[in-house]
Amino acid sequence: MFRKIFVVLLGVIVLAVSLHARQSPMRINGTVTAIEGDHVQIKDQAGKTTIVMLQKGTRYFKAEKNATKAELKVGTRVVIEVKMDDKMKMYAAEEVTISTADTKSAPPATDEKKTR
Repeated sequence: MFRKIFVVLLGVIVLAVSLHARQSPMRINGTVTAIEGDHVQIKDQAGKTTIVMLQKGTRYFKAEKNATKAELKVGTRVVIEVKMDDKMKMYAAEEVTISTADTKSAPPATDEKKTR
């Protein structure tokens, strides 16, 4: 009887620990402000800067198609799915989605209401 209870409790503990250790990715949205080797610096709309590691296994997408790291440029808007790398104490990119909108050549917004 005690053995069955012990086995059930042990199973519950193992399950709880594995679920806790398995973290879901977080998303970082922003504009690339710097690319240095295997690190990219992102600035979000609030002005907060975050550095993200790009790994060998990082996947890149643009317009819902596969892309490459070479397509990542300063000034490009991105959405990056990251996980915290506990060993390096920084974010590691799992997936980078590169915006197809060219933020550098986009015309400035104009006010439609002009007075004469």
